[in-house]
Amino acid sequence: MSKTVMWAETDAKGFESECLFNEDSRHYEVMVCASGRRLCRSDSFPAQSDPMQGMTEEDRRQALQCAERLVIEIEHELGDR
Repeated sequence: MSKTVMWAETDAKGFESECLFNEDSRHYEVMVCASGRRLCRSDSFPAQSDPMQGMTEEDRRQALQCAERLVIEIEHELGDR
């Protein structure tokens, strides 16, 4: 299974987000982890187009929205608001 990291970042709250492109299934995989708490969530969605030169704006927007949703899910599980 071949995967390519498209972007990775850590926000001010310590949430680590990463977006991978899975070349075999042609899906983007978004993973968010709470730093130091070992709590992670992930989701995937089909790529609109092959990211040879990077992600399309639509795929990037969808990945960021997915990451934001996963952060909210983890915050709720941790009891943060």
